[in-house]
Amino acid sequence: MRLLHWLLRALSDRIMLPLFGALGGTMDSTLGGRLCVLHTVGRKSGQPREIPLNYVPTTQGVGLLAGFGRGTGWAYNLRERPRASVLVGRRIYDVTATELTERSQAIAVTRGVLKNAGAMGFFYGWDPRHASDAQVGPVVDDTFAFHLVFDESPPWAPTGAEQNG
Repeated sequence: MRLLHWLLRALSDRIMLPLFGALGGTMDSTLGGRLCVLHTVGRKSGQPREIPLNYVPTTQGVGLLAGFGRGTGWAYNLRERPRASVLVGRRIYDVTATELTERSQAIAVTRGVLKNAGAMGFFYGWDPRHASDAQVGPVVDDTFAFHLVFDESPPWAPTGAEQNG
């Protein structure tokens, strides 16, 4: 698992982030899924950090999953400093992060992120589009799920007319 983590980190830093920038912030693909770039500050170093992550849109922002479980550095950065920013599409949004501790919310975000993760969504050995709570639950138990609330409404948020039906 450490080797996989190292390989994906190298892929992220050397290929994904430059490619994301070159494509103007849009990178949705079958292989890599729907991606955003999280901007945090390292809790130990105080240095800026950029991490490309799969996400699921919510009515107030985005949901994120710490793909490497309880050892995921950016998750600890958000727990310590919940103010951050995230690049979605071509815009950077200021956000406030909240760790999802209610199981049903964490399961919903985990399932959504895995559905949007392209081929990586199948990493756990099952299809996230049809996964039961019993399948998703152990993932939730071993990782962190976050809701990043945008300071302004995301472009996909329903308008008053859509909410009132």
